[in-house]
Amino acid sequence: MFVSFPCISTETLIHQFSFRSLFTVEAPQSLYTVEHGNNVTLECTFPVNGKLKFRDLSHSDFRGRIKLLKENLNLGQSLLQITDVKLRDAGFYRCLIGYGGADYKTINLKVKGEYDSLKTITQGVVNTGDNEWKLTCQSEGYPQAEVIWQNREHEDLTDKANTSYETGSDQLYRVTSTLTIKSRIDEIFYCVFWNKDLEPRNKTLLYKLNTASKNILFC
Repeated sequence: MFVSFPCISTETLIHQFSFRSLFTVEAPQSLYTVEHGNNVTLECTFPVNGKLKFRDLSHSDFRGRIKLLKENLNLGQSLLQITDVKLRDAGFYRCLIGYGGADYKTINLKVKGEYDSLKTITQGVVNTGDNEWKLTCQSEGYPQAEVIWQNREHEDLTDKANTSYETGSDQLYRVTSTLTIKSRIDEIFYCVFWNKDLEPRNKTLLYKLNTASKNILFC
């Protein structure tokens, strides 16, 4: 995605020639990383020398979610606010300003969906008999995460698990992993959602097997 914001021109052209040669746009921050569903404000700055007028922004992908904060323009600050950020909003944004002279800066927006929202994590423990257990953990996030299973000694049990992936209309991955294993009832197991881009915020679930088949969330 490549989006330009905003289009600004001058009503007062005093000193236009000398001003054009000095006009530059700056981006205090060239990279923004935001969590899926949160809000973000992209910023660029420029020198002001006269009154401004601007053209409103419109883009079908941002309908009802994008706003140029007009009150800051006369201060030489262009702020583009995006609410309820979607994965598809990721990409490059060009802050292009024509004001006597013309200049632009490019801003990169990255969107992540961390696997650490409590409302998206489910877990289950089923005793199938003969000391066999089915442990299940499920979560949604982005980018796609591996699921790693470990026991109390942090031995890797991932090859004993079955993990599946689905994608929804919001482009988030729904990851479901089930570990089937024979174990005594006082054992502990860890289900880890891991992705190198999510470190250090990879999510871990802790399972404590006991006679009541309880499971506990552990960060």
